[in-house]
Amino acid sequence: MLRALRVSDLAIIDEIELLLEPGFNVITGETGAGKSILLQALDVALGGRPDADLVRSGAEEAVVEALFTDVPDAAREVLRAAGLSGHDAGEELVIRRVIAAGGRTRAFVNGAMGSLALLRDLAPHLLRVYGQDEHQALRRVESHRELLDAAGGLGRTVEEMRRRHTRLSAARQALADRRNSQRAATERVDLLRFQADELTKVSLVPGEEESLTSERARLVHAERLGTLATSAEQGLYSGETAAVDSLGRALGFLREAERVDPAIGRIRGLVEAALAELEEAGGELGRYVRTLSPNPARLEAVEDRLADLARLKRKYGATVEELIRKRESLLAELTAAGEGDEALAGLVAEVEAAERDALDWAKRLSVERRQVAHSLEKSLVTELRQLAMEGSRFQVRFADADDKSVGPTGRDEVEFYLAANRGEEVRALARVASGGELSRIMLALKTLTAADEHGAMLIFDEVDAGVGGAVAEVIGRKLRQLGRRRQVLSVTHLPVIAAFAEHHIVVAKRVIEGRTVSSARPLSSADRVTELARMLGGARVTREAQQHAEELLATAAASPVKASGRTGTAP
Repeated sequence: MLRALRVSDLAIIDEIELLLEPGFNVITGETGAGKSILLQALDVALGGRPDADLVRSGAEEAVVEALFTDVPDAAREVLRAAGLSGHDAGEELVIRRVIAAGGRTRAFVNGAMGSLALLRDLAPHLLRVYGQDEHQALRRVESHRELLDAAGGLGRTVEEMRRRHTRLSAARQALADRRNSQRAATERVDLLRFQADELTKVSLVPGEEESLTSERARLVHAERLGTLATSAEQGLYSGETAAVDSLGRALGFLREAERVDPAIGRIRGLVEAALAELEEAGGELGRYVRTLSPNPARLEAVEDRLADLARLKRKYGATVEELIRKRESLLAELTAAGEGDEALAGLVAEVEAAERDALDWAKRLSVERRQVAHSLEKSLVTELRQLAMEGSRFQVRFADADDKSVGPTGRDEVEFYLAANRGEEVRALARVASGGELSRIMLALKTLTAADEHGAMLIFDEVDAGVGGAVAEVIGRKLRQLGRRRQVLSVTHLPVIAAFAEHHIVVAKRVIEGRTVSSARPLSSADRVTELARMLGGARVTREAQQHAEELLATAAASPVKASGRTGTAP
């Protein structure tokens, strides 16, 4: 329940403190006095976006503070989720919004810094505003399903429908993505297979290119290498002046000297080892020379192989090792493409399961909606009779359901039908109802769904537009009836409706030192007579207008208020 609203330096408001009571509160005042600014201040307090020029001219900042008591459970849950459960949220809730002249804002919840997201999460649990154009929603057939769900308290069932539809949409998207990916992979598979085969057939070996390059050099220079190696072999081993012969003679001399002086033995060992190394080198050179015979066929094969490797490197990578890695990557991609059918089948199964879940819940929701519709057709007619629509008939019609077109809110297409007068045929409400009839129908719906507003204060901003006389009286009675169960605030220009309020606040404006200032004050019984007389007669309050005002208050006080039940049952 909203107990107090304090506003400072907002538009034409210098400073206003509005005290509200349980039951039916009404705000009246001349056009432009500031009534809409108070509602705008409430919107700003609960996360609305303030206009850039909303701060009063000359002020550094505007401040809006709202005090709520008897905070609903749902709002306390929001506070607990935000880590504010330790601020006595169950007893009082103070929201403060500061708007700087430059447009920046700050928010405080029970003294702690709060975010705009927190304010917006709290808003629907604290108050519901029904503007003067609210009844125009009835002219949009697509809104009828939402109104039916609200009348039956089907919010949780609809929310579960949305969750299941979200899962279905995600599964369908994943399947579409997989199919697109598989289609692209299929288009590439021939290319992948060609490239993989090309790299597989060449039997790539790490280090092969270096080995082939060396072999090609030997084959190209075989004749010169043979001459050089032969000369070296002869000089070391097989020639007339071979080094091994000279070294052998030297070794004989050293052995003879060793018999005289054993100290020569170390030197003799070195020469002996050198002779062995030379003999081994000579043998290796001989074998090397025998491998150097010209081999044009082998040279051609080596050249071809190196050319193939060079071509593949230009196409796929800089080294043979990179070619090998590319081959493995292509083979892995081909394997994945071959496994795509199995993955696709899994995604198809997921979509089918999600479709079944969504359809099952849509069918349940359809059943509940039809139950609510049956009850609403009866209870709304009762409410409309109390709103001076005797003889009216109301129907809720459903289009044929299509199992394949389950949406976020199910599969039902709902439309309201109305016969406003006895003897008339029911017709589509959106096309035949007048503005006054739409206002009364919407008020009746709000009366029936008030129990589903989770404790929120109900604000009606000139919902009496387009009505008057006896109809205004029954609307006033209906608003007072709502006030028996909930805190209700109505902004109205109709004195007949204002007379039914239990608490009356008037908003006025005056010029002080050249500036327009708005003010608000609660009215005493005598003041109410004067204000209603003003609403009846204009700026000049006559005795006749005062008498009429007194009669309105007396009639409202004597008028009985009946309780009204709620439509449907919550899931």
